[in-house]
Amino acid sequence: MKLLPASLAKDKLNREEQVELLNFLSTSLQNGFPLSKGLQLLPLLWPKKSWLRQLDEQVRGGGSFSEELVKLGYSKTAATQLNIALSQGKLQESLAQLAQLGRMKNEQIKKLEGELAYPIVLAIMMTLLLVFMQNFLSVQFAGSSAKQGDLLIYLLVIATVTLLAAIAIMAGYFKKQDYGSLLKLTKVPFIGEAVKLYGQYLICYDLGMLLASGFSLQEMCFFASQQTKGSLQEAVGKKVSEQLKRGKDLSKIIQEEPFLNANLLLLVETGASRRELSKQCLLLAKLLFTRLTQKIEKMIVNVQPICFILIGLCIIGMYLKLLLPIYGSMQRM
Repeated sequence: MKLLPASLAKDKLNREEQVELLNFLSTSLQNGFPLSKGLQLLPLLWPKKSWLRQLDEQVRGGGSFSEELVKLGYSKTAATQLNIALSQGKLQESLAQLAQLGRMKNEQIKKLEGELAYPIVLAIMMTLLLVFMQNFLSVQFAGSSAKQGDLLIYLLVIATVTLLAAIAIMAGYFKKQDYGSLLKLTKVPFIGEAVKLYGQYLICYDLGMLLASGFSLQEMCFFASQQTKGSLQEAVGKKVSEQLKRGKDLSKIIQEEPFLNANLLLLVETGASRRELSKQCLLLAKLLFTRLTQKIEKMIVNVQPICFILIGLCIIGMYLKLLLPIYGSMQRM
């Protein structure tokens, strides 16, 4: 099979382009065009990206739709979500939901950048002031033994560097979005609950689609375990399947797996038909999506106050650095 050009790695779609592609394919399917036709029309969106002309050929030639999406820059979990939807005839709905989720994420990122703009300007001004104090005032009070201000400044610098390193690591995990990365993020304070809701939303939505197609629990686990290796769906399906084979109770599996919502146990215990369970799972997925949106909104609102608290601590450190040497000099007079 003909491979995509080597330049593909350099031409991965950015966040806005990924959302635009999902929305374009969703609209195409909604208007009655098959997926292949939508893929053929992709070059209309990005005429300069000539390799898009070969994308439809790769899929029609036997290439995995999810693998091709991963090459475009999508996470394994999102690509697997679309692959499952494609196999169950729910691609248009899944494309629309992922486009909505991506659009919401991009809006929150822009809002976060707006929230951080003022604190970042203050931080830059404080850094310049700190450099001035270090190079000028320290010379004036070279004989002073008061080092408390310096100590606090050093501690704040170390804390800031550690925080920036942690943010960089978490950003890498967010970009990968495989099971291991998402699992690590669930243990991070402040964002862990939102990541857990995101995983639970995807799993509930997939369960609803598979139940609507008549899959049994074992069939769903096997089907999920055959998806893109490392994706959330593949890892959860494989893990649940192995635990069921060992005779572990389903209720304990749901309780221990962070990406399986506890309400799934209540749905299973109702004894409803698969079609009814499918509707309930899809309804639960919509509820989780709403909670996820609200959680992210709350997180964004709390970012700026946290930044100002850190800036306040830095100001205290600078005051100590300035006043303690003066106080020490006055005592020696």
